[in-house]
Amino acid sequence: MRRCSVFLTTDAAIEAKTLQAALNKAVAKSFNRITVDGDMSTNDTVLALANGRAGNPPITSRSRGLAAFQAALDHVALDLARKIVLDGEGVSRFVTVRVGGARTCADADAAARAVANSALVKTSWCGGDPNWGRILCALGYSTAQLVESRLDVGYSLPGSRRILYSLKGGRPTSVSFKALCGITTAAAFDLHINLNLGGGAALMYAADLTEAYVDFNKGDVNDPTTLGG
Repeated sequence: MRRCSVFLTTDAAIEAKTLQAALNKAVAKSFNRITVDGDMSTNDTVLALANGRAGNPPITSRSRGLAAFQAALDHVALDLARKIVLDGEGVSRFVTVRVGGARTCADADAAARAVANSALVKTSWCGGDPNWGRILCALGYSTAQLVESRLDVGYSLPGSRRILYSLKGGRPTSVSFKALCGITTAAAFDLHINLNLGGGAALMYAADLTEAYVDFNKGDVNDPTTLGG
């Protein structure tokens, strides 16, 4: 289980309510978008503290400087959130799950989380296997509205506009398995899922599930120090 305790500090002078609102926005796009194993700890915490030592005019919800502060906070929060995933037990692949074309944003979120938290999907990532059958399974048991004949599933390297689709309109494409594996065996890749039903979109930053994760978390009854984590 990956516990998350994050403390963010700034010298900026910023109104408490404005800081809380900015933090809420940053967390929604970062720490609430990550998963290592799908579990959450009771002590998962993100705090932001401001001491005002920068001496700037206090930032309020109407300040021109709020946008720049928000952008900086978003950047730091996302960088730390991604590092939490990369620091997961036994992680060997970092996968960005991108869902688009959902009927609603809630549907997109449900679909993205179902795929990102699926043990079968995550173990296939560990093997570098572009197993779209497992992805479709996870989509199917999510609460998202689906039409099988409209589903697209594709893969790309981070930052690349070149997406190789294994599935288009619910049917396998002619893209070779070897070409798909050329992406999914990389240490990081993007998974693109288009439901083609609307404008809803969501993403998750996820990790694979490896033998090392099991070894670390199973503990040893002959060594009590390894138990209870």
